[in-house]
Amino acid sequence: MGSFTNGVLVGIGASFLLAPKAGKEMRRLLVERWGYLRGIPPENVELKQQVQQMSSRVQEVQQQANRAAEMGSTAQEYAQQTASSVTSVQSDLKNVAQQAHTDTSSPQSGVQSSTQPTQLKRPKP
Repeated sequence: MGSFTNGVLVGIGASFLLAPKAGKEMRRLLVERWGYLRGIPPENVELKQQVQQMSSRVQEVQQQANRAAEMGSTAQEYAQQTASSVTSVQSDLKNVAQQAHTDTSSPQSGVQSSTQPTQLKRPKP
């Protein structure tokens, strides 16, 4: 280091030692400042509280996201079950319609085909 930098550091140290503060407070201040010079910021109680609040909020949001994902997968399962039921009902209706068509068009049943219109006889006045 340069002689100027060394002089500044010695001056800062001397000012801390000669300042009118209690020994415990002076030691705490020296440790805090030395850490700050080394790149470690001083402890900030408010900052710690905010970090704790933010971390708890992040956990809450993560839990909500997990619940939403579970609800989404449940909804997807219900949608798949509904689609399967609809397909089954369509197949059943198609079978019933085909069976009804074959029953009405067979000559042995004696019933007129539903495709031919029924003519009603009107009485003469």
